[in-house]
Amino acid sequence: MTTAKSAHTTGLGRPRRSWTTALAAVGLLLLLATLATAIVLSREQARSQIRSSFALRGTSSARFAANYLYEQASREEHSAREFLSGARVSPHSFELVAATLNSSAAVLLDRSGRVLQAFPSDPRLRGQAIASGRADLAGGEHGHAETPGVISSPITDGAVTAIAVSYSTPGGRRILSADYSASGLALDALVEHTISYPQHEVYIVDASGRLVASSPMTPAVTLTQANPQLARALPRGSQGSVAQSATPTTFTSAAVPGAPWRLIIAVPDTRLYASITSWTQFVPWLVFALVSILGTLLVALFARSLADRARLTKLSATMRRNAQTDSLTGLYNRRALTEHLTRVSARARRHVEPLSVLMIDLDRFKQTNDTFGHDAGDQVLCTLADCMRDVLRADDIYGRWGGDEFLVALPVTDEAGARATAARLREAAAAVDLAGIGLPAGVALSIGVATGTLTSPLELIRQADLSLYRAKASGRAEALAER
Repeated sequence: MTTAKSAHTTGLGRPRRSWTTALAAVGLLLLLATLATAIVLSREQARSQIRSSFALRGTSSARFAANYLYEQASREEHSAREFLSGARVSPHSFELVAATLNSSAAVLLDRSGRVLQAFPSDPRLRGQAIASGRADLAGGEHGHAETPGVISSPITDGAVTAIAVSYSTPGGRRILSADYSASGLALDALVEHTISYPQHEVYIVDASGRLVASSPMTPAVTLTQANPQLARALPRGSQGSVAQSATPTTFTSAAVPGAPWRLIIAVPDTRLYASITSWTQFVPWLVFALVSILGTLLVALFARSLADRARLTKLSATMRRNAQTDSLTGLYNRRALTEHLTRVSARARRHVEPLSVLMIDLDRFKQTNDTFGHDAGDQVLCTLADCMRDVLRADDIYGRWGGDEFLVALPVTDEAGARATAARLREAAAAVDLAGIGLPAGVALSIGVATGTLTSPLELIRQADLSLYRAKASGRAEALAER
């Protein structure tokens, strides 16, 4: 009953990671080529190239910031789909999701924008409609991730940056909005390493000019407070000189894709054009070597991060699959059967469809173990599992209930169909060749059959058990229906 989905995902993931790493390496090579070209060009060309490289650094850094926001939104959506899609979300589960996302506060809204859960928990917010006036939540209502600027958290009233994602659940669309400290996203490290000059100013600002991150760190709240001259120069273009600055300074800015943010870099001209002044013409080659090393390390770390993430995803899928699979037969275990039976039973009641359950028991299985050994008994169990895979439909749910008992759920199947399926299964099991382990005939089965439409899963199992006991009492190798 296992599927190829996880293997298919893993197979696609490796080339995707390779392409992503290759693109990062190509980007690094392009940057290094740009720097090398600036060194060998003439003074006039070098000055123009340095300005181009300066702008490119801002654009690439803005894209890195966008990639981080995209990854964070993907993490939120994955966590929400995995743990917050149930009919009811407990405060404990919501708190664990928020902790996993390193979020200082979070809210879960229904499709009408009303609060389902909040962290930290605040009973006063339960049921309130808070999406109105919030760009991130309003965007989430339309089914895409939104990242506003620095806002006031509806939970803590502190200055935060929120990322809201929308996802589908059986009960309709929901919105998860996670708050992060305005300077607490992993953007401080990005702006710190955006430019290699010792003297620099790097800011990420929102649409209203409030600071999201800065390097060097500043207690200022807005760009105007941090650098009024730069704030006045910014509206004149994406690149230029900072007028009235104590030291001649050049700035560049770039929009962060997918967010109402801009990344701004300001560097003194003495640093920006140091490569084409007097003896410092040799400095660019040292910088080139440093950037090469740092860039290679970043690409290597990026590739390692992708590989680690893929391994964690694969490990998580394997653990989830192992938790639902019987290790001997490869079929569903009792826990998985219970979950799937509950689901198909709910569907049967909702659509008023018949649902049949087969409870299967191997006749004289203990005698087989005692006579031929437990290895032979294990082979008998695996043989029956193979018969079930051959006989049953793709939509049927089947697995090992425990010991030598197996359970089959047959959606949209009445009693006659269930009895026919049981007969086919008994015939297939009886026809297998087990002479290799000393058994003269195939596998003998007793099967209990129960059918219902508005019957609970537990009642169907109980009825199938009763019919199984009747089959055993009637002489084994029978398939009886509970009436």
